[in-house]
Amino acid sequence: MFDFLSRNRSRWMTLLSVLAALLVLAWWRAQGTPQPMVDAADNKLQCVSYAPFRKPGETPLDPGAMVSEARLREDLSILAARSQCVRTYSVIQGLDKVPEVAKSLGMKVLLGVWIGRERDKNDIEIQRAIQLAREYPDTIRGIVVGNEVLLRREQSAQQMAKYIDQVRSAVDVPVTYADVWEFWSENAELAGHVSFVTVHILPYWEDHPVGIHAAIDHITGTAERMRQMFNGKDVLIGETGWPSEGRQRDAAVASRVNQARFMREFSQAAADHHLNYNFIEGFDQPWKRGQEGAMGGNWGVFDSDGQAKFPATGPV
Repeated sequence: MFDFLSRNRSRWMTLLSVLAALLVLAWWRAQGTPQPMVDAADNKLQCVSYAPFRKPGETPLDPGAMVSEARLREDLSILAARSQCVRTYSVIQGLDKVPEVAKSLGMKVLLGVWIGRERDKNDIEIQRAIQLAREYPDTIRGIVVGNEVLLRREQSAQQMAKYIDQVRSAVDVPVTYADVWEFWSENAELAGHVSFVTVHILPYWEDHPVGIHAAIDHITGTAERMRQMFNGKDVLIGETGWPSEGRQRDAAVASRVNQARFMREFSQAAADHHLNYNFIEGFDQPWKRGQEGAMGGNWGVFDSDGQAKFPATGPV
């Protein structure tokens, strides 16, 4: 009797092992099989985040790093295939040449001013941005004074209001501040200092991550709450996107297929809901992997070699 039970258990274990192997094999085959999905509403994205540090060993954390005008032209020429606008985050390390290069390519710039803890460095960024806004008023769509400064707790909301007011009083282009939606909710008084509200909505990165199936509803719902909170003031989704590689965060799975699906479904939702947005980001940034993990370096529409990761239409 016991011998019979042992043989029966052995057969079941063998069967389960075979089934598990088949499931794994099917999963791996699916990764290499083109996945059908909805086409993007448009081959062009409204705007994309741009940082030039896409090659191995390149990092903005190197104080001596300097980007050549030739690299800027190469990068923006690639990005022009998917967008006629770039958002930058700083005007040092050669990035102050972005408006000049963008103008020559018929592109627009959402000019970033990096605000950190050090006042002297902040002042350098602000003064150079003011100069550029005066020199390229038809190219610079707006100035973003600070990126997630409140999230990093590097300045107070009161100090950010002073920085924003300083820039607004000196230029004729719109001026804004960018942060995640939670910090806008906690510091709603800043809305009175900006030309428009720039909010980051990143389902994958949320404190309670949102899976790809619910990501678009999460964005459109959050954007509508921001519109209502700021009583009709224009809202720009300053960052949204999905990583093509990295760890799974609850239901949020990083993969190239999910990145393509997100971009396509979001572009359609943006058209349907009349959303203004900037997609993060233009190129993969390998240096971010050391700061944020594998997913940090894999948000690009293009990889670090400048190759498109997926088409805007057809299977992926």
